[in-house]
Amino acid sequence: MDDKNVKFKEERIRILIISALLIISCLLIYYFEVILRTSILVAHFFYFPSILACLWWKKKGLIIPLFLALILIIFNIVPEDQFFTLETLNNFMRAISLFIVGVVVSFLSEHISKREIEFSEIMEDLKRSNEDLQQFAYVASHDLQEPLRAIVSFSQLLEDRYHNKIDNDGKEFIQFITEGARKMNTLIKDLLSYSRITTHAKPSKLNNIEKILKNALYNLQEAIKESGAVITYDKLPIIKVDKTQFTQLFQNLLSNAIKFRREEPPKIHIGVRKRNDELLFSIKDNGIGIDSKFFDKLFNIFYRLHTKEEYPGTGIGLPICKKIVQRYGGKIWVESEIGKGSTFYFTVITEMIKD
Repeated sequence: MDDKNVKFKEERIRILIISALLIISCLLIYYFEVILRTSILVAHFFYFPSILACLWWKKKGLIIPLFLALILIIFNIVPEDQFFTLETLNNFMRAISLFIVGVVVSFLSEHISKREIEFSEIMEDLKRSNEDLQQFAYVASHDLQEPLRAIVSFSQLLEDRYHNKIDNDGKEFIQFITEGARKMNTLIKDLLSYSRITTHAKPSKLNNIEKILKNALYNLQEAIKESGAVITYDKLPIIKVDKTQFTQLFQNLLSNAIKFRREEPPKIHIGVRKRNDELLFSIKDNGIGIDSKFFDKLFNIFYRLHTKEEYPGTGIGLPICKKIVQRYGGKIWVESEIGKGSTFYFTVITEMIKD
């Protein structure tokens, strides 16, 4: 009911605007034709209401330029002793051009409206498909964990109970089953985390990014201690974000900086600066670096630059980072050179910054 009232009010406003323009146009044509005895500028006054009418009402709006074209011809004052003059021809051509403009505007407006409706339907279908896909990923990931846990549990039980009765090949097979199930469980957990970014997102609140970073560092304390990583950071702002998701964002990026290191201990710096209307964060390391030909592929889900034997992982960490950053209207990218480390950048719009 509210939508109908809004549309009705909008239609009334449009009618009032067109009516006002028509009255003004008629007064102007009377002034020029009758008082000033010239029709040079008369046709120009009719274009605005004609274009607006055809733009708003499509084919139905053609009644306005048709009406005005007739007025343009009728108001032409022809001397009594002349049946046809150049002025008559001029007014007739102006009337035709006025109506043609109305037809063109009407056609274009109708064409654009159809394309807008089609685009809206496509976007709605895409949104619905995306939501269904995310829900499917969440449900599938959640439901698959239980049978995988059962596979691991029964494999271990089989090994423990029949340890003396199983030969070395059998023990190796059980180990393959267990390791495969654990890897699959890790992959499913990461996929679950990926789907939860939108399906289980929490409302954004003002958070101190330094505290969020410290939470991520606490979660990575074992890896930091083992690698001897030295991590420094600038003074970080207070912005409106989801604390859990931004902790995961920093944790994933820092984990990669520690994992893909050279022989020397990792040196990592987290920087931030204001750039135009956004905040630009950077995480710079002195690791092994990345070939520039892989920059565009890095953030694709399940994409890996290295084998699992070289570096463990599932290839979902960076896609999760990308999805988190996109939720806040930002972008994420990398600049790197082989053997000279990498710098990951991501942006956050300044609307979220606390003054």
